[in-house]
Amino acid sequence: MRIGSFKAKADKVGELLQIYQNDAIPVIKAAPGNAGAFILQQHSDPYSLLACTVWGTKEDAENYHKSGQAAEMVNKIKHTFEGPPELLTYESYGI
Repeated sequence: MRIGSFKAKADKVGELLQIYQNDAIPVIKAAPGNAGAFILQQHSDPYSLLACTVWGTKEDAENYHKSGQAAEMVNKIKHTFEGPPELLTYESYGI
């Protein structure tokens, strides 16, 4: 699982969520090896977001990243970020 953690600008959070849901999620879900994609918005801090992608294998995630599609999706929303995102990769169990 890959998790991108970031803060949205206060006046751009709605735009970010709309772009991610309408543009990024369908592209990610169509990538070979993808098992799911979603974005989480924190209740206590609605500007704190986690973009989560689930992959069949580590190689699937790396291939998606290397394809340039990940960078393309970030470029569509980076103007809405308060600061730089942090990308973390995890092994997932029980999914």
